[in-house]
Amino acid sequence: MIKSTKLYLAKQNFKFSSAHFLIFNDAEAEMLHGHNYQVEIKLYGTQPSEYQAQGYLVDFSVIKKVVKAHCDLWDEHVLLPSKHPDMKYQKSADQKNYEIHFRDRFYSLPVVETIWLPITNTSVEQLSMLMAENLYAEFKSLGVTGLQVSVQETLGQSARSFVGVK
Repeated sequence: MIKSTKLYLAKQNFKFSSAHFLIFNDAEAEMLHGHNYQVEIKLYGTQPSEYQAQGYLVDFSVIKKVVKAHCDLWDEHVLLPSKHPDMKYQKSADQKNYEIHFRDRFYSLPVVETIWLPITNTSVEQLSMLMAENLYAEFKSLGVTGLQVSVQETLGQSARSFVGVK
């Protein structure tokens, strides 16, 4: 018999506020705007860990710190997709700004306020998958076999992504 545990965390401070825009097709994209994103996670585990002998799968305090740190990385930044073929950018001559060309648009954004993510669109679907992959890589060593991340951009509008084994 395989025993499995699922843990759910939805802390008030699992949040980040960021600007982005969605790219719909070859001609349409949203205007740059922002959201107050909320993150929830579910952890799955079946492997023995140092904590299971003590009656729990993982140390919540460790999980909370790591999730909060990941949220803080994206907080108060402009999130842009580095893998979209129409997104062209380079640093300005003084290295302080990104000069960004997206189709007929031009942006100049401070380097310290801009994050280039390894995705093709800054949708909640891709944000939740990227965060799930990043968190799973950190939590595997703790006995976590699977991880589900939900990223909500507005109330009632979110995506959930799963990585690993349930």
